Amino acid sequence: MNAFLLRIQQAKENFQHGDKSLAERQLIDCVLDSNELQLFKSMLQSLDQKDALGDWNDDLFNTITQALIDFAPKMQAFEPSATLMQVKGIGKRYFKSGFTIAPLSFEVHYGQVIGLVGENGNGKTTLLRLLCKDLKPDTGSLHYAAEARCKSNYELRSQLVYMPQRVPRWFGSLMDNLYFTLSCHGITGEFNALMAELMIARLGLRPFRNHKWTEISSGYRTRFELAKSLLRQPQLMLLDEPLSNLDIISQQTILQDLKSLSMSLRRPFGLVLSSQQLYEVEKISDLVIFLKQGQAQYQSKQQAATENTDLMIEIEGPFEREQLQNCMAACQIKDIQFNGGVYVLTFDASTPIYAVYKAIAEHQLPVLYLRNITHSSRRFFI
Repeated sequence: MNAFLLRIQQAKENFQHGDKSLAERQLIDCVLDSNELQLFKSMLQSLDQKDALGDWNDDLFNTITQALIDFAPKMQAFEPSATLMQVKGIGKRYFKSGFTIAPLSFEVHYGQVIGLVGENGNGKTTLLRLLCKDLKPDTGSLHYAAEARCKSNYELRSQLVYMPQRVPRWFGSLMDNLYFTLSCHGITGEFNALMAELMIARLGLRPFRNHKWTEISSGYRTRFELAKSLLRQPQLMLLDEPLSNLDIISQQTILQDLKSLSMSLRRPFGLVLSSQQLYEVEKISDLVIFLKQGQAQYQSKQQAATENTDLMIEIEGPFEREQLQNCMAACQIKDIQFNGGVYVLTFDASTPIYAVYKAIAEHQLPVLYLRNITHSSRRFFI
């Protein structure tokens, strides 16, 4: 089964399990990847019928699914052959304040997510502006796969989409801004209108498509700005705190949407984003870069799976340090710290996690929150 058919099958399975919202988003991804005008029309007609009915039914879902299956033999996936971006020892120094981004190096590939985390004022925004060429590094170099295809620096920068934390105000209607964005990138006629409609459907914005800037919340303004950025079909998206105006459910949904869209079969892109939502970002990131006073530490999923480090547990509840010490005595606890409103417990790397759970249960410790942060960049904050 090819990748396109596999994605259709995943949508069907999610629909059968009752997760119709996820199945809908997966189908829209497949339709966008098809780049087929008739499928665009069919998907939007299906969405209109779904809205009229109040939800998807089997017949409606199966109709659009079958249309995608019939198209599958014509589907041609994009096969990237090069690293999207290479960052080699770039650094930046502000002489007036003395703040320095120490030289750091990493690579970004198509479909890969890089998360930037750290406390405010430690260089996340500066790094993003270096990557999008808003700032010039004092040391090191940046290499983009797109450079060989671009005839000018302007053309290159048009493929590097930087979205600042504070979304700039739009004028005119929201949909007109999306139509204009597409036309600026050579997409006109029916494709223009249909692609804009599909993208707002993909990001859950159909109920707001006729609203103006002043009629929607800051969270939905962020979503519309993401739709606008995605319609530019970037090679690399650089997002500065895109979750800051979103509620907790929307944060998780948007992150999963961005990860899925970055892995498009026809238009994959790399994604670098900064956020204070550490655990949510870690779930989708292939590499997390922790910045503290401009110094970088790296945590990759591959590294996390193989490294042998002390077991670290983050725990919260109505208990005192002495209670924790007594509870964990049999586990040979090495250290207890109170950090950010929670306790952080450190054990030898040989201590199994189930031994900690067993000690908590035996002492009936009133735990409100517990997380294993052994392989999380959360430990860098401590």
